Amino acid sequence: MKEYKLKELGPSFWKGLIITIVLAIIGGIGMGVLAKYKQSTSYTAERSVVISHRISESELNQGNNQQPIVITDLNMMDTYSDVAQDKQVAINARKYLPKKLQHKYSADMIKEDVNAITHPQSLVMKIKVRTGDASDSAAIANAVARGFQKELPKVQPGAGNVRLLSRATSDDVEVNTTPNKKKYIAVGLALGALVGLVVSFTVVTWKRYLK
Repeated sequence: MKEYKLKELGPSFWKGLIITIVLAIIGGIGMGVLAKYKQSTSYTAERSVVISHRISESELNQGNNQQPIVITDLNMMDTYSDVAQDKQVAINARKYLPKKLQHKYSADMIKEDVNAITHPQSLVMKIKVRTGDASDSAAIANAVARGFQKELPKVQPGAGNVRLLSRATSDDVEVNTTPNKKKYIAVGLALGALVGLVVSFTVVTWKRYLK
C-alpha cells in the first residue's frame, strides 16, 4: 500500500478546502435567493371584546347572586368564539369597511382571515385578523368586532353584552415574515459545504487511485 507524505497531501487539501468554501458560498447564495423569492409577510391585528351580563344595583340589593351568571358566561365563551368566526358575522362586518376594502375583501375572505381566541376563566375574547396589509388587518379586526357585537344577540338570544375594548391600529400589528431568510442561508451554507467535502474527497481519492 502506497504511503503519502504530508507535502504530497498539501495541494490536495487546499484544493479540497477551496472547493468546499466555493460550494458553501454558492449554496448559501442560492438558498438566500430562493428564500427571497418565496418570502411573504403577513400582518395580524387584534381587538379584544368583553362578553358578560350586567347586574343592576337594585338586583344586587335584592340579594341576587351574580356568580351563576358569570359561570354561564364563562361556559359560553367557546360558543361565542365560534359565532365570531361565522360567515354571518363576516357579512355584517363587511358593511363597516370602507368601500375600497369592501371591493377588496368578500365575506368568505374575511371569514378565513378571522381567528377568535378565548382563554379559560376569562370573559375576554381576542379577535385576530391576518392579511397581507397592516391597515387592512386593523380595519377588518375593528369591523369584525362591531359585526360580532351586532350579530351575537340575534344568533344567541340571552347572550351577554359585548363591550369593545381598544381599537386595533396598524401600528400595533404583529408582523410575521416567512420563510426565515437567515435560516435558509444557513442551510444552504451547510449543504454546500457538505457537497464540497464529498466532491473533494471523491476527486482526491480518484486521482490517487489512478496513480
